Amino acid sequence: MSASGEASGGRWRWAPLGFFLLGLGVMGGLAWARVGSPSTDPHFVYQANAFLAGELELQRPPPHRNDWAQWEVLRLRSGEVLKGVWVDRGAGRFEALGGAVYQIDRGELTPGPREVHTFVSFPPLPAVLMVPLAWVWGYAVDDVSFTVFFGALNLALCWWLLEALRGRGRSGRARWENAALTVLFGLGTVHLSGSVLGQVWFTALIVGATCTLLYMLAALDARRPFLAGLAFALGVATRTPIAFSVVFFLAFVLFPEGRLRRGGWGEAARKVAWFGLPCVVVAGLLMAMNAARFEDALEFGHRYLGGTATERIRAYGMFHPHFLSRNLSAALTLLPQVQGSYPWVTFSRHGMSLLLTTPAWGWLLWPRASLDAEDRRWRWALGLTAAAMALPGLFYQNTGFEQFGYRFSVDYTPYLIALLAMGRRPLTRALWVAIGVGVAVNVFGAVTFKRFQDFYMSGGRFFE
Repeated sequence: MSASGEASGGRWRWAPLGFFLLGLGVMGGLAWARVGSPSTDPHFVYQANAFLAGELELQRPPPHRNDWAQWEVLRLRSGEVLKGVWVDRGAGRFEALGGAVYQIDRGELTPGPREVHTFVSFPPLPAVLMVPLAWVWGYAVDDVSFTVFFGALNLALCWWLLEALRGRGRSGRARWENAALTVLFGLGTVHLSGSVLGQVWFTALIVGATCTLLYMLAALDARRPFLAGLAFALGVATRTPIAFSVVFFLAFVLFPEGRLRRGGWGEAARKVAWFGLPCVVVAGLLMAMNAARFEDALEFGHRYLGGTATERIRAYGMFHPHFLSRNLSAALTLLPQVQGSYPWVTFSRHGMSLLLTTPAWGWLLWPRASLDAEDRRWRWALGLTAAAMALPGLFYQNTGFEQFGYRFSVDYTPYLIALLAMGRRPLTRALWVAIGVGVAVNVFGAVTFKRFQDFYMSGGRFFE
């Protein structure tokens, strides 16, 4: 390395810390009054306190009824005990854990108060990470600052990822360009508005992004299979769509030179085994937890949520083509409404097009021609992984309501940023403007969403 190169590297030595502090300052500032106390939806705080008590179910009643999994115990005069939920209380239809449906007459029930058991249906890693905080602060854990911390950490991890791509000659970006893309990731995408709320849905997305960035760093060229498998497994224990990102690791194992492996299958098997080891352990723990709570190893509890979501889930399941058009609209075509008086523009609570929240994504459609087979391999690996992770959200039973932008995109935003870095198109004035617009739009969202309600349409009938 030349003297000038060493000097350049020295100037950037503290970049990860700088980006972490930038994220901490901006996100903490935008969170402002929320910092210091639990959010309005502290599901993980309640779950962390349950874990601390050695239990899987909540140890105190939840603060509201939104998105808690519940089932109740019915004691019949015959002596039989059923656990489950009422499908139609008026008609006497009761669905037990496991799916069996019973027709129960009121006269069959023994008198007494309802015995209801409440759980958190979201994968538990954020709650596990909060257990030490719960040991100190109990139910007063500040999940807003917790989420801000991981949001800021993600900026540092994004920088490391982009630098890893640069070091392998895959992006051709200068360090200052990687710095711009890091700012775009942290402050110019939906990642920003998700980092300042602390509510259960957004905390899961931000911690999931942390796991994804660690996974990508370890999975590059399949060099660290055990660490990649660990980060992947922890990601799935935070956000189940991350399971689809297994494509990324397998692409490097099965296509080491841009084409199907022709030899070295023993080495490939060893890498897959090391990758799979932590996955098996974490999957076993998750399945055991689910079986203990819902008598179904694959059920996290979404089937037992209350409200209109239950009706949709019972009618179509968690995932169904019926939901595709609405989710595509929320992700790609949903636009704010401009009007001639205050507040001048209003946004749907189902979000808006990703091309408005982050206009720079448009450059993904026109990458520079691939320079070699390695370029093509990496782009295919990144693109297929992003597409695989996007699919569950597009068929999911809701859009992500309520949100400023399409929040499920946070799952695969690291892959989109990596693709943008590898697009090899220079940061022209137009792209700089797109990055700036993205930052401005998302700062606006972080300031106004769930604060200045005049900017947001009250209707939520998108799915009815």
